[in-house]
Amino acid sequence: MKLVITADTFLKALPTQASKLQEKNIPDQLVSVRAGNTFEIVDQFPYEGLPNSTADDHLFVQLAQPLEGHNAIRWFVYGLHAKVEGTEPDNNPKDEPAVPRPAPTPEEKAAAKPRSYGPTIAIPGIGRPVGIYEPMYFEPSVCNFTWAEMTKGGTRVPINSTVTQRIIKISKYMDEVRSFFGNKPVRITSGYRDPSSNRRVGGARDSRHMYGDAVDFSIEGMNVVDVFNKLKSYHPKGGLAVGNGFVHLDLRPGSPARWTYPGGPRVDLW
Repeated sequence: MKLVITADTFLKALPTQASKLQEKNIPDQLVSVRAGNTFEIVDQFPYEGLPNSTADDHLFVQLAQPLEGHNAIRWFVYGLHAKVEGTEPDNNPKDEPAVPRPAPTPEEKAAAKPRSYGPTIAIPGIGRPVGIYEPMYFEPSVCNFTWAEMTKGGTRVPINSTVTQRIIKISKYMDEVRSFFGNKPVRITSGYRDPSSNRRVGGARDSRHMYGDAVDFSIEGMNVVDVFNKLKSYHPKGGLAVGNGFVHLDLRPGSPARWTYPGGPRVDLW
């Protein structure tokens, strides 16, 4: 993976304003870097749980080699001043397509009754049982995705209400993406993954799917390379990648990230 510096900035020991670190004048806390510099990185870390309210604005990375004259290898960088290319070598998810909502039965059509939402599951943050075929949010003219699609038929239940909120948020965003592509049907390959299912399908160690703000998908009648290329300008922030038969999109905070998966097509990332 590479960290590409896009504007003159600093590598920092903490996700805070550079001026505050300059005041402390402590070695290995602040390093000036120029736009155009590229650093090999071996890891990037989650933002959740960091003891600073500005952490979501920053990317936290581990360099492959220490900077000259410095011992530290883990640094923060302001998200708008950098971008990430590539991903972990073993990030090669092979998930099965999500479960579509079944077509209405002849009896349901004849009776003109409201459709069943199917088996129910308990979703953290929602104070009632949720049918797996319920829309992700109740705006019928807008919402095109169900809990079944985002949770693999209700088998991958969010671990907490924060994850639930993120799943709903990306569902709304994917409705906007669907509209951007002329309301062509979107097939969800992989939505939320709990840590166990993420390991099972071969996802990245810190996959955004586990946070609830990522989705792998394809669009009916479109090549995944064309979808990826069109989304580069529509989705300039967050993560965007292309694999064998699917496009990955996520709403990660901090720097944008672009990559291709093993076995997927080669594309210009930016």
